Amino acid sequence: MKEETGNATQRRHMHTRTIECNGYLRDDGLWEVEARMRDTKPFSQSASRYREELKPGDSVHDIALRLAIDDSMTVREAQATMRATPYPTCIEVEPILQRLIGERIGSGWRKVVQSKLGRLESCTHLSELLGPAVTTLFQTMSHGSNPEGLDSLADQRARTERPFFVGGCHSWRNDGPIVADMFPQFATKAAQD
Repeated sequence: MKEETGNATQRRHMHTRTIECNGYLRDDGLWEVEARMRDTKPFSQSASRYREELKPGDSVHDIALRLAIDDSMTVREAQATMRATPYPTCIEVEPILQRLIGERIGSGWRKVVQSKLGRLESCTHLSELLGPAVTTLFQTMSHGSNPEGLDSLADQRARTERPFFVGGCHSWRNDGPIVADMFPQFATKAAQD
C-alpha cells in the first residue's frame, strides 16, 4: 500500500522497528530496565534455509535485554533473550551481556560496551538496544526511590554529590543556566542573563 507524504511524494511502507523500554525499582533496591526491539515487515517473506515463511507483521527480529543496576550505576545483572532471529546462530550471543556485570554506567560507557562485547562476538541489534535501555534507566532513577508527590529536582537541590544527570546533555551541561539555577554547587560558571 502506498501512502502520500507531506510533499505529495508516493512511498511504500517497507519496515517497522519498535523499541519498548520499561524501568522498575525492585524490592531489593536495584533499578531494572527491560528493553525489547522488534522488526517487522508489512509483506510476506519467503521461507529460507534458515527460517520458515514470515507473514506480514511476523517478527524478523524480536530481541530483549534486562539490566539491573545499583545506586552507583554498577551493573549487577544482565540478560539477553533472542526471541526471533533470522539465523539460528544469532541465539549464541544470549550470554554475552553478562560480561557487563560489575561495570559502571557513566562516562566512557560506550567504550566499555565496545571492548566487552566485541563487534563479531555480539549482535549489532542487541548492542544498539543498550542505548535506549540505559537512557530509560536514567529516567527511571530521576525521581528517586520514593517519588510520589515530590518534585525530584527541588528535593535534590542541597545535594553534596553531583546527580548523575548533571553533565549528561545540553540542558544539564555544567556551564549552562539550568545547572547554575538548580544545582549551583556543580556549575562550572555562573549563568549569563
